[in-house]
Amino acid sequence: MSWRELLPPWLVIVAGLTGIVLLCVSTKDVPVTPLKIKYGVVLDAGPSRTILFIYHWTTTKANKTGVITECSSCVVPGPGISSYSDSPQKVGKSLDTCLNWAQKRIPPEQHSQTPLYLGATTSTRQLNLSHPTFSDDLLAALTVALKSTPFDFQGAQILSSLNKEVFNWIAVNYVLENFFKYDWQGHLVPSGKGMAGVLSMGGTSTQLTSGEEGNQAPKEGVRLQLYGRTHNVYIQHCPCHGTDQLRRRLLSMLIQDQKSAKTVSNPCWPLTYSQEVRWQSVHAGPCAASDDASDIPGPDEVFNITGSSNPSACVTLVHSLLNSSSSSCSFLTHSLSSAVKPLQTRFLVISEAMDFLRKSVPSPDLGQAVNKICGMSVEELVQESQTSLDVAADYCFVTAFIFHLGTKGYTLDFDKSVQTAFREIGDPSSGWTLGYLLSLTNTIPQDSPGVLKGIEPGVWSLLLILFVVLLTGSFMRISYRVMVKENSFSNRNSSVFDDN
Repeated sequence: MSWRELLPPWLVIVAGLTGIVLLCVSTKDVPVTPLKIKYGVVLDAGPSRTILFIYHWTTTKANKTGVITECSSCVVPGPGISSYSDSPQKVGKSLDTCLNWAQKRIPPEQHSQTPLYLGATTSTRQLNLSHPTFSDDLLAALTVALKSTPFDFQGAQILSSLNKEVFNWIAVNYVLENFFKYDWQGHLVPSGKGMAGVLSMGGTSTQLTSGEEGNQAPKEGVRLQLYGRTHNVYIQHCPCHGTDQLRRRLLSMLIQDQKSAKTVSNPCWPLTYSQEVRWQSVHAGPCAASDDASDIPGPDEVFNITGSSNPSACVTLVHSLLNSSSSSCSFLTHSLSSAVKPLQTRFLVISEAMDFLRKSVPSPDLGQAVNKICGMSVEELVQESQTSLDVAADYCFVTAFIFHLGTKGYTLDFDKSVQTAFREIGDPSSGWTLGYLLSLTNTIPQDSPGVLKGIEPGVWSLLLILFVVLLTGSFMRISYRVMVKENSFSNRNSSVFDDN
């Protein structure tokens, strides 16, 4: 038997051996993380309204913490939840519109894996202090309503001031990309930037939040684990220094300084703006203070407060108010503890007045900002702020308050891109919802990655060469057999012609 006849069986044998080699070659398990979208739902139950937020992130985490890339929101019709204190059975029904919207936006197969949380803030916190039974009934009714949804209910709670500011701090540094950034290859890498601080002005109090990296637990503050790093967050709480309380204390000081006058001039209000104020309305509650308790007006006395629009006088008045012995806010007269390095920290101010300031004053000079805001007329304030005059009238003294902090060495962020970034990922006034969900992603397990079988590059190259040789030999054998047949057929025909 010739080698040509043995070649086809040999090719079959070689192919079989190649298959056996492939089965015996050592392989590696290559994990492949599925790029699924995860969802989280957070309700911000604020003083005047409730907003439902849906946040999106992929299952690929950055050092165990999620990377949220998208946000959508739904404003719940009606007032804030504290308005239902007399009829708590109606509060759950008020959420139906936005909860139904969320169920349509999130794929049904993801409903059971989507965390749902409601955080009640200022007004409900105050309701809990004055009428705890009412707030308990509200939260119980909300719990029943939210548990009836197909989502993974995490709780309905009154959010403490401390937790809210910690979540705000997380959100601010996330949108500023201080935790991480994307390199030119699209990979997440440490940003190398320092952490920003947050100055949050509410109605009754102001909070200053700052943080630094460190492994030692802080004596005062909160320790967080985010994106593979440990952060110590410090919070300075300043009661009686929110917008509403500062206004009352400022008016109280003006009335006492101009004792005998029934018409009192306010340099922090615009010209032609005025209000009639009862003494008891500005000098009542735990934040009231007086240097001369024996010489104060009667509780029912009424004063006509008129604006005089004097920027320098307003700054002097605010400095006097904040430096007085009645000021309970240590960081206004002293810098923060050396642990948080205030002079090296950039602070983002969360306040309606600061938003207006960024929009109206292009210069980051706080002195020019005070002159511009405090020098505006009533018409300019209403037109540019797009809000009520009673709210816009207070922008001057809030700006003077921020200017006072600037004189204490604090660096306040005027960058408009900060607000733009915040609005792309959510609502600046509800930033805590983003911070809450980012911290929650640390506790949500990552999906198990799929596995692919892989071989070493050298073995892969050897097997490729083997198959190429095998195929080449097979094609050559086929070509040879075809040529032999053609020659045989040609010789046969020529012999037939010769016989004829």
